[in-house]
Amino acid sequence: MKRFLALTLAGTLLLSNTTVFAATFADISKVPWPGAATFINQAADLGLMNGYSENGRKYCKPRNNVTYNEATQLVYSILKTYYKDDANESIISKWKPIMVAYHIPTWAYSAVSYSLEKGILITTDLSRFMKGNVQQNANREDIGVMFGKALGKIYGVDMNAKLTYKDAATIGKTSVPYLDLLFDKKIMVGDDYNKFNPKKNINRAEMAVLSVKSYKLLTSTPTTPTPPSTTPNTTPSTLPSSGNITGTVSVAMVLENGDLFCSIRTNDGKGINLFGKKGTAKVYYDGEQLGFSDVGTNDAVTVSYANGDIQTLTITKSVGGVTNKLTYDLVSISSSRVTVKDGSKEKTYSLDDSVDVYINENLSSPSKLDSALSDKKYFSVTLHLNKDDKVTKIYATETKKGEKFGIIKDLDDKEITIKASNGKSYDYKLSSDVRVYDSLTDLSFRDLKRHYDDTDYYVTLTTDSKGIVTKITIDHAEDDTHGILTHMTSRRLTIKANNKEYTYNYYDRDIDVEIDGKTKDISYLKDHYEDTSYRVVLTVNRDDEVTKIVATEESLGVNKGIIKYMSNSTIEIKDSKGNTYSYSVLDDTDDIAVTLNGKSSDYEKLKEVYKKYDHEATLSFKNKEVSKIVATNEEADKGELRALSYDEITIYIDGSKFTYDLDEDVEVELEDDDYTLKKLINAFNDGYDNFTVKLSFNIDRSKVTRISADYASEYGDTVKGRLVEVSHSKVRIKVDGRTKTYEFASRFDKRDDVIGDVKDLYDLIDRFDDGDGRDYDIKLELNTDDEIIKLTAERA
Repeated sequence: MKRFLALTLAGTLLLSNTTVFAATFADISKVPWPGAATFINQAADLGLMNGYSENGRKYCKPRNNVTYNEATQLVYSILKTYYKDDANESIISKWKPIMVAYHIPTWAYSAVSYSLEKGILITTDLSRFMKGNVQQNANREDIGVMFGKALGKIYGVDMNAKLTYKDAATIGKTSVPYLDLLFDKKIMVGDDYNKFNPKKNINRAEMAVLSVKSYKLLTSTPTTPTPPSTTPNTTPSTLPSSGNITGTVSVAMVLENGDLFCSIRTNDGKGINLFGKKGTAKVYYDGEQLGFSDVGTNDAVTVSYANGDIQTLTITKSVGGVTNKLTYDLVSISSSRVTVKDGSKEKTYSLDDSVDVYINENLSSPSKLDSALSDKKYFSVTLHLNKDDKVTKIYATETKKGEKFGIIKDLDDKEITIKASNGKSYDYKLSSDVRVYDSLTDLSFRDLKRHYDDTDYYVTLTTDSKGIVTKITIDHAEDDTHGILTHMTSRRLTIKANNKEYTYNYYDRDIDVEIDGKTKDISYLKDHYEDTSYRVVLTVNRDDEVTKIVATEESLGVNKGIIKYMSNSTIEIKDSKGNTYSYSVLDDTDDIAVTLNGKSSDYEKLKEVYKKYDHEATLSFKNKEVSKIVATNEEADKGELRALSYDEITIYIDGSKFTYDLDEDVEVELEDDDYTLKKLINAFNDGYDNFTVKLSFNIDRSKVTRISADYASEYGDTVKGRLVEVSHSKVRIKVDGRTKTYEFASRFDKRDDVIGDVKDLYDLIDRFDDGDGRDYDIKLELNTDDEIIKLTAERA
């Protein structure tokens, strides 16, 4: 598949290596309305829009959707031809942190940064461009505003304009002046029923009309325009090299590198964009230094800056309130006070008159939280305190009934003290018949009292409604005979406990082995300990020889839940009760065994897709770190249509296929219009168009009750790297020091879709096999499934 791209008219910016076609499209008869064919052919003749080449034929795919990035590329191509300037490295570097924060693909950096610099886009617009790493289709209103802002800089806009479309009430007030300009210039108008359809996705045919008409209008206009005074000042102002400004925060973001980005609307109405570098910029409120995250939208601020970088930012009025955040166990709550447990002490705070209460992320109230406590539920609470130490927000998360976690620090017949992960110590009274449970040994309460001084026992305490401990569960213990099995030979083994290693001899014929409650041979442990982390208890004789090993697969607590966060060092999951658990992962994430939707995958791929859909994961551990992840897409309701019949539908998401039964009365819509299943089946089998679908299900998700289909944009990302390996099915390249593998799309043409310093894919494979191909730089153009649709090979 060839992807749709906009080109500069002068041809100086090569965005794709597809051929520009004029009036020879095989599917030109499929235009949404007859007049569209003229504009599509003109757009091709002018070099504004490309076609697709498939199996030796040329297609325009006029009904395909257009993404926000693609539309921005078109605006950029037209405007830079008119202004005769470009997005230089300085502009791209300036806006790169913002584009990275919003996951803008690298191929769109020039267009997006240029549009931000010119005020055609503002930073908050970028939130619509991507969902995770997936490009989003653009709607008519948003793209009309982009073109309207671009043209408004030359022709001005009427800020008091009114629209006469029948659906004008559904158009945003701030969009009206720009859509009015397009109507006035006869560039973008309504349909035959005088409706603008603002929320409907814009397709390639409509983009051809916009592009051709905008281009013709601009090329008939002098290139030294002076915008009328009615043009709003939307372009970020040019700052002196240093100074002070006062205004209101429009956008505040802490970027992935820790820097602060602020868009500030000054008191005279100008827009200023500034960056605050981590470790250099300072934020203050009431004389106290705060973190970047305390800067909020609509805060009143005074900023001192130099060379575009924030030196100090002082919040003079905090709309959301500057807060301290503290987390405790909840003891009680009333309409005016909340009492929490801080270690073994209780603290009470006053509630602000407008306090917000959330229970498991749902908005609630103090009285409902009190009722939940009365129902013998247990909560961990995070309190947000204002400068008067009054609680403005309470986030309560239900915890397991009466469970506390920590290391035993003190123990007698009446009381136990544990040290929690937060470093604080907690005292609990013991029931007279308290029980001890250890999955590895038959440890008694008396044994526990005798050995806790010499052994670190990690325990879970179960309490009754009065907070009295009724059960002590040994999660694991660490000393010279309790630890993680790290090494085995035919005669020796090593365990690790409390960051120390202990090595012992053993004899195969004299040793008993029990794993997860089952008797095993010592050879089983030797064969599996490198792949599975085992926590062991050793029995040794007086010669320090091991005579018995009791082992269990290591667990650090709850190991199954929905993935909420992933980084190169940490993974967080949330269980069915709303509790969140965070675990460290192996230092080299390439060593983590990952299964995604039943297929072998890798950590980087899972990190890319978990934000788009809920993925349930089961974690396995080695040496207290996550070493294995089995993840399944739990939503799987939106993806590329791969198969369709009257009984079943198959969609493709993140490299996996999901097949569902159709309800006999399934409803179908295409581009927000009512459609029929028969028509969609015929359109899909016709082969001219691709579709993305959103599925709705019945209550038990056993059948699909509604199919919402859109024409698919196949435009994906572009990656570059040094060739590592090539075959007829895949290519491996080294990107930023990491080797990545990409497969060819099903419609990839091994002759026509390979360009550069080789004849075709066969030539590249021959050169690689002869030892010559390893000296090639490779550029891969991908579809939305990360499959190769074009390959460029250039000698390094």
